Amino acid sequence: MVVGAKIALQHVPSKGRISLMKIQNFTVIKRQSIAKAVYGFLMVGAAVLMIFINPLELITNWYLDIKEGSFLFRMWEKPSYEIYSEVWLYNYTNVPEYLSGESKVLKLNEVGPFTFQEVRTNENVTVDKDRGVLTMKPRTVLNFLPELSMAELTDATVTAPNIALVAVSSLAAEKLGYFANAGAYYSLSALGVKLFRNFTAEDILWGYEEPIVSIANNLFPGWIDFGKLGILDRFYAQRSEFVEVDIGNASNRFSLREWNGSPGIPEQGFTDLNSSIPCNVIKGTYEGFMLPPNFPRGKNIPIFRRQACRVYPFDYSGEFAGDNGFNYYRYILAKSSFSRSSQYACSCSHNCMPEGFVDVSNCYYGFPIALSKPHFLDADPVQRAYYEGLHPDPEKHSSHLDVEPTIGVPLTLHSKIQVNIAVRTSPGNPIINPLKDKVLPILWLSMYCDHTPPEVITLLRLRLVIGPPLIITIEVVLFITGLCLGIHGFYRVWKPNYHFGEVNRRSVERTVDRKNVDRSVLLNIAENTAFSDDDTAKESVSLLTMEVDEAETPDIVVGD
Repeated sequence: MVVGAKIALQHVPSKGRISLMKIQNFTVIKRQSIAKAVYGFLMVGAAVLMIFINPLELITNWYLDIKEGSFLFRMWEKPSYEIYSEVWLYNYTNVPEYLSGESKVLKLNEVGPFTFQEVRTNENVTVDKDRGVLTMKPRTVLNFLPELSMAELTDATVTAPNIALVAVSSLAAEKLGYFANAGAYYSLSALGVKLFRNFTAEDILWGYEEPIVSIANNLFPGWIDFGKLGILDRFYAQRSEFVEVDIGNASNRFSLREWNGSPGIPEQGFTDLNSSIPCNVIKGTYEGFMLPPNFPRGKNIPIFRRQACRVYPFDYSGEFAGDNGFNYYRYILAKSSFSRSSQYACSCSHNCMPEGFVDVSNCYYGFPIALSKPHFLDADPVQRAYYEGLHPDPEKHSSHLDVEPTIGVPLTLHSKIQVNIAVRTSPGNPIINPLKDKVLPILWLSMYCDHTPPEVITLLRLRLVIGPPLIITIEVVLFITGLCLGIHGFYRVWKPNYHFGEVNRRSVERTVDRKNVDRSVLLNIAENTAFSDDDTAKESVSLLTMEVDEAETPDIVVGD
């Protein structure tokens, strides 16, 4: 027999046996209502908690944690950014006229580009969590790309100052006395060394044989340790260097801590942090591979480039919308970055460079290498007046860096720099007097990265474009669902949909008239063998007299 909804099951005399699925249905219903309320308010709590803890940031920090084998570890070990360098050489077109005095200025034109891919790897990368540092051995090589160049390096020729002659003569004028310079002059004259000569691009970039280099070995024993002199050959000479990057301090994360065991640049006069100046301190500067997450808007970035032998400031320019759905900050090389008035300018008391030039001679064997912006942009107009063919263009010759600030990852880079030789003369060696007081343009190069690696774009889109609306959707669904579930459960606990019927002793002895029932089954709960005494029987009957809605309470099956 099936006892349906709102039937008060009381005394049913029977000699048979009773089978009840749940003798205490009211307890089950109450338990379910409490569970609904608890689960609902837990869901609401989870939604509120997600608002305050920002799960996206927690996931990002976990993903960007530096440990062996992690995504960021691999990016430091072998950066996937494709960086290219385009080189333009200066060709001097009126040398005979200038040396004869017929022309008062040197005429120049550009030859190029010669394109290289710069491949940076970091060997022996180790993570020291206790000290909060990442240690590595950087290695940078240039691979020539003839398909992106105007010609093969050996096929393109230019007329340019004899770099070895000017460099060694200027070094001797700086370091040696009159008689040593006079001896060098007679030796050079005997060798028939020319002030200008024809070069291939290979010669200027990667070095050429010149007898004067052998003389330099004798003049400066133990100082000049190479047999030929080339600009890129010296800039990218392989050195055994170790770098420490800060990964423990959140505000300075990914900044340089030491280079070759020093927090500064000894070649620029660094001795200790107490007596240092911004020019020669690298601690707290960046190479540009990564910046601290949540990088502050408006804060400038000091960039250290080993080849440029100094710190160069990049100023905040503005916030821009990117093509991939997120914004980025743009930083431009400060207008005063090569100026003597810059806070990063090195001190000088003798043979100082003109305005707009940076002396890096101490980083390159004392050779008078001077860096500037291409085409003497923002440089001393007196120097620019010595030449015809220089066309400084802020749009073409400026440098900038684009950074996504939330994660602190660089997106694109354009860095332009020019390599010059500052002529220094001595009364004992007049061989370079025609170039006295001039800063000679040799080449300029543009290092650029136009495309962010796909894996970085995917990470940024998940973090900045896809993730935020997804998290908001989850929070709203959790909150609304939890609120409805909690209110419904609390209401059922407070106002249950069942009640107890009144039962007297005589109801125990009453029988149920089973009209509309196909067969009779008399159950006498008071006499049923499942209960040991009258009190138990009465208590059971009391429990079974509750009235419930049919829709929410399963039927009770009673068998013979």
